[in-house]
Amino acid sequence: MPKIVVPPSPKTYTIEVKAIPPVAFAVPGIRKACKGDTIEFDNQTGGPITVSMASKDVFQGVDKLTQKRINTGKARKFKVDADSGTHELSIHYRYFDKGKKKWRTGFAIGASSPKIVIVRPTRP
Repeated sequence: MPKIVVPPSPKTYTIEVKAIPPVAFAVPGIRKACKGDTIEFDNQTGGPITVSMASKDVFQGVDKLTQKRINTGKARKFKVDADSGTHELSIHYRYFDKGKKKWRTGFAIGASSPKIVIVRPTRP
């Protein structure tokens, strides 16, 4: 009789985006995930952020270079759709420069630039 292998249950991972103007930090900067997992971006910058991918089909419903906005203090979840590969994220945010008294745009870094590493699930 063939052995029945049950794939691992999908998991949810959180990436926190925190600001120290003029940059923000994506924590963790590199996140491993499998197809079917969920990545949640938690905006803790004090201003809106936009998330985009350099590749298409990494997250369901997110095309190449399509920006997805996440408002201050909010979180947004994306389901991983890619089978494998290392995919760079682009995270930009707005902050108020008190010295210049105007809004500015910064970007998030994390281990040089934030990345999602998609790996195949391991079987028990």
